[in-house]
Amino acid sequence: MQNISRPSGDPALEARQLLDMWQSLSLQHVSMGGSCACGMGGVTLQLQDFEQDILDYLSVQAERAKRSDVSSYLSANAVDPESGRWDLSALLNVLGNEERVAEVSPDISRFLLERLGKTLRSFARLHG
Repeated sequence: MQNISRPSGDPALEARQLLDMWQSLSLQHVSMGGSCACGMGGVTLQLQDFEQDILDYLSVQAERAKRSDVSSYLSANAVDPESGRWDLSALLNVLGNEERVAEVSPDISRFLLERLGKTLRSFARLHG
């Protein structure tokens, strides 16, 4: 089972732990009911397939909270420049980079890491 430890208090360390968790979880199959989703009509479903939904959730949460700073940060750091799609690993890499940690306000990292932590730990409990 995936390590689902609680937040460390160090945003960069927590981001790196969440990145490790995401990289491990994202390739796993999702179980639906008593069977694996990959056996349903030839459809393969992995947790990685939820990446866009997870980041859409963060974006919507930022909009609802009227946090334009968070929305701007997501646009700048969580979008793959080639595809224009959300990239959770890129976001966690930036948040976990010791050299760049001073570039992000503690309020932004706290907003994102609290929500990502809760989401990824939930996936880990259910599917890890």
